[in-house]
Amino acid sequence: MAGGIGSRFWPLSRNQKPKQFLDILDSGRSFIQMTYDRLCNIVPPSNIWVVSHVDYEDLVYQQLPQINPKQVLLEPSRKNTAPCILYAAKTIAAIDPDAKLFIAPSDHLILNESQFIEDIQHGFEFINKHPEYLLTFGIHASRPDTGYGYINFDKEQGLDQTIYPVNRFVEKPDLKTAESYLESGDYVWNSGMFLWNVQTILNEFKQYAPTLYNLFEDFNQDSDISLLYYQCPSDSIDYAVMEKSPNVQVKTVDFGWTDLGTWGSLYEILEKDEHHNAALAPDYLLNKSNSNLIKDAEGKLIVVHGLDNLLVINTKDVLLICHRKEEQTIKQIVALVETQFGKTKT
Repeated sequence: MAGGIGSRFWPLSRNQKPKQFLDILDSGRSFIQMTYDRLCNIVPPSNIWVVSHVDYEDLVYQQLPQINPKQVLLEPSRKNTAPCILYAAKTIAAIDPDAKLFIAPSDHLILNESQFIEDIQHGFEFINKHPEYLLTFGIHASRPDTGYGYINFDKEQGLDQTIYPVNRFVEKPDLKTAESYLESGDYVWNSGMFLWNVQTILNEFKQYAPTLYNLFEDFNQDSDISLLYYQCPSDSIDYAVMEKSPNVQVKTVDFGWTDLGTWGSLYEILEKDEHHNAALAPDYLLNKSNSNLIKDAEGKLIVVHGLDNLLVINTKDVLLICHRKEEQTIKQIVALVETQFGKTKT
């Protein structure tokens, strides 16, 4: 899945080139390229499909020149993850009605790739044995994080040592609730990754999201996808199916995952100096300053003196300076910028 905007990473992530197409970590590879490389260790390239927004067609082919255009699905509008997944499932089911689908966002960071490969392969083995289930992947919670959704599972009824029935999905909690989740031992972070038999997920859509399913029931390669998406409700896969189905299992995993959804999550994984500053910039000076995050995409010398707990994000045409505790307002800032300066700045 590679169609989002990543507005919480503004001003680096922009409408014209969002987060999944950026090399935010200065590694030489964008998130979508790293995701593609990772999946090539699990399935052949001919089995990797990309679902993105029509505006990003050129970016997909620029960054993944090896991909077959038949394996790229372009959404005409953003309607959240449920239509995206159903679009892919209907398309792939027409080619292989027995396909197993692993659904992965294109902009997550995986630090332990060998463990990731092992866990996903185990997931495929599980679905081969138990095709009636929907499998999601839950990350062992290492801290009481309020930025992630959680999955509550029945740790007494595991089908094996790492796969358990899901009791419920819960939204991002407050700190006290997150602390209780961590202490209980039966909550994991919701990674947004899934694995299932294609016929199983289609049947689940039919039962739990009939309005959406009926729109796609007669879908084929000649269908007007723009008209279908115009009529689609904007629902997440969690809301449309996962929270309603009794057939959901979670595989608990720990492979160094982060969704890198915010500048704060990037700060958490970066190496810090003795004053807790983190920087992704070729030239910078931090003097009498603490706990700042510096990101420069233009090679400008960044000097911060006597300031603490700031985000300093420099791009070609926008400089963002924001208190780290205020980063949850970045989406609102983007809306204000668009109103006053137009979409070219967002």
